[in-house]
Amino acid sequence: MSVATREDFDNLIRALLNQNDTERNVAEQTFEQLCNSPEQAAPLLCGTLLQCPDQAVRALTAVMFRKRVTQAFFAKLSLPTQAAVKQSLLQAVQQEQDNAVRRKIADTTGEIAAMIMGAGDWPEIMPFIFEAAKSPTATLRESSMLIFSRLTFVASEKMVGSLGSLKELLGTALQDPVKEVKLSALNATACMVQALSKFEQHIASLTDMIPAMVSILTAALNEPDEEAARTAIEEFISIAEEAPKFFRKHMDPMIQMAIQIVTAQNLEEETRFLAVELLVTLAEQAPTMMRKQTTFLQNIVPLALQLMLVVEEVDMVEWNSTADDDDDDTELSSLDVGKDCLDRLALSLGGKTVFSLAFREDLVPAFLEHQDWKYRHAALSCISQIAEGCSKQMKEHLEKIIAQIAGRFQDPHPRVRWAAINAMGQLETDLGPDLQNQFHGQVLPALTHVMEDVANPRVQSHAAAAVINFTENCKMEILVPYLDVVLGKLVQLLVGGVRIVQEQAITAIASVADCVEKHFTKYYQEIMPTLKTMLLQCTSKEHRLLRGKTMECISLIGIAVGREVFLADAKEIMDQFQATQSASLDPDDPQASYLLQAWGRVAKALGQDFIPYLNIVMPPLLKSVAIKADVEVQGVDGDEEDEDEQEDIATVMVQTDTGTRKIALKTSALEEKATACTMLVCYFGELQEGMLSWIEPVAELMVPLLSFIYYEEVRTAAAALMPELVKAAMASMQKGLCDVTFVAGLTNLIFDRLIKVVVEEPEEDVQLSMLEALHESITNGGANCLHTPAKVKELLEALKTVMHEVLVRTKERAEAAQKDEDFDEEAAETQAAEAERDDDLLDQCGSALAAVTKTHKDVMAQMFQEYLEVFGALVSSPLPSHRRIGICMFDEVLEGLEGLGQAYMPQLLPALIQYSADVSPEVRQAAVYGLGVCANFGGPQFAPMAPQVMQRIQAMMEEAGSRGEEKVLATDNAVSALGKVIEYQEEAIGDRNAAVAAFLQYLPITGDEEEGVLVHARLCGMLERGEPLVTSEPAKWIPVVMSILARALGTNTVDEAVTMRIKNILTRMQETLPAEVSQAAFGQLPAEEQAKITQLLQS
Repeated sequence: MSVATREDFDNLIRALLNQNDTERNVAEQTFEQLCNSPEQAAPLLCGTLLQCPDQAVRALTAVMFRKRVTQAFFAKLSLPTQAAVKQSLLQAVQQEQDNAVRRKIADTTGEIAAMIMGAGDWPEIMPFIFEAAKSPTATLRESSMLIFSRLTFVASEKMVGSLGSLKELLGTALQDPVKEVKLSALNATACMVQALSKFEQHIASLTDMIPAMVSILTAALNEPDEEAARTAIEEFISIAEEAPKFFRKHMDPMIQMAIQIVTAQNLEEETRFLAVELLVTLAEQAPTMMRKQTTFLQNIVPLALQLMLVVEEVDMVEWNSTADDDDDDTELSSLDVGKDCLDRLALSLGGKTVFSLAFREDLVPAFLEHQDWKYRHAALSCISQIAEGCSKQMKEHLEKIIAQIAGRFQDPHPRVRWAAINAMGQLETDLGPDLQNQFHGQVLPALTHVMEDVANPRVQSHAAAAVINFTENCKMEILVPYLDVVLGKLVQLLVGGVRIVQEQAITAIASVADCVEKHFTKYYQEIMPTLKTMLLQCTSKEHRLLRGKTMECISLIGIAVGREVFLADAKEIMDQFQATQSASLDPDDPQASYLLQAWGRVAKALGQDFIPYLNIVMPPLLKSVAIKADVEVQGVDGDEEDEDEQEDIATVMVQTDTGTRKIALKTSALEEKATACTMLVCYFGELQEGMLSWIEPVAELMVPLLSFIYYEEVRTAAAALMPELVKAAMASMQKGLCDVTFVAGLTNLIFDRLIKVVVEEPEEDVQLSMLEALHESITNGGANCLHTPAKVKELLEALKTVMHEVLVRTKERAEAAQKDEDFDEEAAETQAAEAERDDDLLDQCGSALAAVTKTHKDVMAQMFQEYLEVFGALVSSPLPSHRRIGICMFDEVLEGLEGLGQAYMPQLLPALIQYSADVSPEVRQAAVYGLGVCANFGGPQFAPMAPQVMQRIQAMMEEAGSRGEEKVLATDNAVSALGKVIEYQEEAIGDRNAAVAAFLQYLPITGDEEEGVLVHARLCGMLERGEPLVTSEPAKWIPVVMSILARALGTNTVDEAVTMRIKNILTRMQETLPAEVSQAAFGQLPAEEQAKITQLLQS
């Protein structure tokens, strides 16, 4: 297609609108080629925009102008052509007669201006906006606001200097007599407020514009023009999302207005629901401020409950034919909005506030006793929705709440019974394991009883589903006594129930098996034949989900009962799995996803016996890993905002080097990809060197997915796989199945990407997984797995970056707490949760640092000096948790470097002595542990400071309350450090016997179980070597030693190896000591300790 003239270009744009795919594709290619020559394309775009008589062509030209005239495109234009483009856009805005086209041109003009304004390349644009705003022509006034809206976010700093004139400009437009101008002015004002959100003092000066903004909404409601009203509410929501405190001085009338809209039954639901969204958004974005708004607090929960009373009456036969939620319609219902409101309020305002509001006597308690079933349904739904956010408060009143919910299991209305079961299931998830531990005797019998509601399969189905929730937070020993009854009921439902009941019953059986593990063996022979029959017979389309759940149940039972029990049925089952996999499944067949996971569980159940099946399982699994879930949306019609998202499709905007791209994501494909990635973790974790032939193709697929931006579950699974890949490769090499070159190639591939994504990852929770993967991969990779000092440095820089980000967030939280006049107890709790997550990140940084030190001693010994100051920033922090983590990092480095760390003793040992006197017990514990490390590896560098070390250790052991709950861990570590000083620095301590006496007199260790094993092992070593203090005065010290050993026996402070050493020591005492000494020592022990020694010696 030749494009020589403007008319040719008109035809080209017209061809882009062609419904014929072939012709449109040719036009798209021609247009893209033309845009590769900006100097040719720009005049043609301008000419068609100004002169084409076809309205549709002008509209699409405006859109393509915005899409294709990028910064790179514009920079390639000559200065005269740039000037001509700008002039053409302003001319088009003024002359366009069609309103829809004019608005597109105004949007395009604003976008282009925003793009080039940063470089100061369009000084005429602001004067044009001010002049156009004064025009007698309303359309031009509207266009000025549209253009300004697009500029606000790139010109926020410039706006600060012209705030007065801009305020006057917008204030006049907000009161324009023409509605369209006012609405565009409201949008422009909202954009400016959002753009200035970081300049709080300047936003405050704009708040007197709020009455004029509100009047636009009021006028639209009075007219009535609900579409305009919704547009106005959406602008208020956009402000609430970015700058909620803009409304502070006018908050009460804003709240009252929103409440009036919500309760106005004459308004359309869409309008009322938007008003709810405004209130909830304010609560989410400024919870501390909203907790002080009395009108809001008094009305918001009653409003939500009133919305939830609007429940559609349905035919009960139809209701019982599906297992979907009551509110599972595709259209947003009043019930949906009310439930969503309560859920978000509880999470944002906090449990303390929302629990007291919801359980006000006239609300949930009264609703539960109301004669109208819809009130009882609403109350139970409310409990479900707020449970997560109010978990702390609900746990304090759990007995009463459980009784209230379980009491409604026998409600006369089946939909209320369903809601009660739903509430119980939600509480089992949100309040577990406390609920399971304390109230299993009330909950499980109630659930099994309601399973007998044969007239209402949906209630039976949901009762089975609640069993699933119960098992997820349940200890094995709690559930075992109920197995006969629970499994008996579930098997009845499975065999005799309708399909929706069977689908939940079979999942419940699977979850019970997963919980009780080997205890399920008793029921295996009864249940497995039924499951195998279902696998063979449930072949119709309507039974696809049930058959998939059957695969899930069989595989979970296989893991529960173990290889020995499962092996007899395994081949028959896997043959069925293989037949299903070989069949041509429909794209929407749920069996595919269930099969994907079932194979992985069978692999875990069978272990090495599964390896022959890998060639069957892996190819389709890797196909699922590689599935493409994203497609760029070209959007040639340009009306992205008018496109309705299709079911199973989500669209996101992604920033790239070439600009913003709109991406359509197929959510089912994302879920399949994430599941497949998780299954790979299972296979490699279980089979290790058995996966050797798959390491390379899997690594090529999975390493790039560490940066998969669209779905964090994929990134998390990819991170979890990295250490398993390294472990499998190392195991293969150790068994001679591959060489060091293969392992080096894999580790280079993994660490090159993994270290980078630790820094690049935007989500802190995923970043935590990345750090965990990093330290585990290094640990599994072993000595020099990073291969070069440069890579070690890159890792240290990555850890430095993460630590810096945490310290910045910590500072921001402290400043926010000081600046926020609304800061309260619940805001402090929110900050504490954020700080805890940051502490987890720092702890993982410490783990990674420990791993790299142990595996790269020589490099770290030379390199760590330049990072001392970095970690010192943590040690000098006012926060105890930061000091503890910083000191632990020093401990890890010194311990990992062993003797090579002696060069750092003069710098670090004084700091450890200093912080062993810290006010925080957790800091003292870390510091005194470090003193023990220094004693172990410090050599002659330790000796000059040994007296100070001994003084601090003695002070900690003799401190009041040293064995109390708060201090015992620090004291235990002080005793451990003393043992190391005695063993490794004997010449540096003056009176060895006094040190050993102090060591013995404190033992046994009772608090720090992990350290206790090491200390008691050290004591065994001293006794095995014939500790001089003990042998010199056996009558005095043998009773002490025997008492220590007896008290330690049977606790978690001795492991199997230490127990055997204790047995040998006690045996040797019997054989070598005078009978009167050993018998006297034994006789002084309490009967319980005598019994432990006797049992040990006879074993």
